[in-house]
Amino acid sequence: MSSFKASAIHPRTASALTRTLYAAGFSLAISALSTQAYAGCQYLVASQWNNGFTATIKITNTSTSAINGWNVNWQYAGDNRITSSWNATLGGTNPYTATNLSWNRTIQPNQSIEFGVQGTKGAASAEIPVINGAACDSAATSSAAVSSAAVSSKPASSTPASSVPASSVPASSSKASSSSVANTAGTWGLDSTASYLNFATTKNTHNVEVHNFTGLSGNISSAGVATLTIDLNTVNTAVALRDQRMRDLLFETATYPTATVTLAVPATLLSSLSVGQSAATDISASLNLHGVTGAITTKVSVQKLSANRVLVQSLSPILVKAGDYALTDGVEALRAAVGIASISVAVPVDFALVFDAR
Repeated sequence: MSSFKASAIHPRTASALTRTLYAAGFSLAISALSTQAYAGCQYLVASQWNNGFTATIKITNTSTSAINGWNVNWQYAGDNRITSSWNATLGGTNPYTATNLSWNRTIQPNQSIEFGVQGTKGAASAEIPVINGAACDSAATSSAAVSSAAVSSKPASSTPASSVPASSVPASSSKASSSSVANTAGTWGLDSTASYLNFATTKNTHNVEVHNFTGLSGNISSAGVATLTIDLNTVNTAVALRDQRMRDLLFETATYPTATVTLAVPATLLSSLSVGQSAATDISASLNLHGVTGAITTKVSVQKLSANRVLVQSLSPILVKAGDYALTDGVEALRAAVGIASISVAVPVDFALVFDAR
């Protein structure tokens, strides 16, 4: 199981922070932000397994002025390296930089934004780097999630990092399976260009690779039923031959072209959130994959990005096991085709889904 602890690092003066960033090869343009706009930055290891991890970086505006545009940076001291990211534009190869997207560039006073990364690591626990940047001017904090879960065991749910003070988070974290009351905000449609669904595979015990599906569609109905359809023919591993083998040998898309996730949205969850506010909730969903329907559970963060836009993001990866969906033979066929010793029969899946009101 994962355990969590947080430790605050003493605030730095602007001059000390500037010297630190210049030493790392970065220039700090503090003048681009209002001198009243200060924020705290937090690094949270959401989950980790034998050779991989996911983490969330949270920027909170603690001032009375809005932050318009942000840029943060960090560096790992050991072997941790990032393979993918979401909700930010990532640059660098350690040190790393992250800058805002168009829809999350503004952070209002007392509000937060979050972006995430997934990466590889060695046998040791995932590192907890200090996040630097003008958006972290008044404070820099780090939070660690210590986990020894292997890929073959289900990662523990992470402690949610709310985007607002705990006292203002609505009490809407009941399990999704307990309610399907109509969503008072109406229907919502998935913005596939702003959404992603990643999965990681492990070959020969230590070779971890991150892949995704580019074809996603879905909606949340007025009755509170959310549906996500994954076009398995759009599997993207960055290698055309491997994509074709996964379509033909693993997913058998000629017979099973899509996978579908269905779940009931907690009552009034979307309508109870204010713009910029987020809440964590447990979900129980139904996954239909390769002709087999199974149950999946996880914890997600739901954030109101605007009056007509919400973000649903996994707080810890979902572990999908080949044996639960009649995919074991397909995994073995892939292994034999490539001629390697082993391919993992359980893969962690993480996602961020953006929905717009209709």
